[in-house]
Amino acid sequence: MIEIEVARFNSLHRPGAPLSPQRVVLPEGATVSDALERLGLAGSGAFLVLLNGRNVLRGFGLETGLERDPPLHNGDRLALSGPIPYSRGYGSPVV
Repeated sequence: MIEIEVARFNSLHRPGAPLSPQRVVLPEGATVSDALERLGLAGSGAFLVLLNGRNVLRGFGLETGLERDPPLHNGDRLALSGPIPYSRGYGSPVV
């Protein structure tokens, strides 16, 4: 078994949830797709997926597909962000 840290940002952060990363235990050999499935985010929701600070998506949004689906290792950090809604204060979408 391996343990990774998962941080959720923007619309993927659950109200009332702690801001600190969530620890997730997965079987040895699990991939980013496996982690997204375990978190209930497979197929939708995530706009940006970073593994140890590196983007693993082909574009923005899971519908573009994973550029690569690397295996996860003990101690890896997965950062997930949902889209940021249009902000009138800035006059343009903020990404």
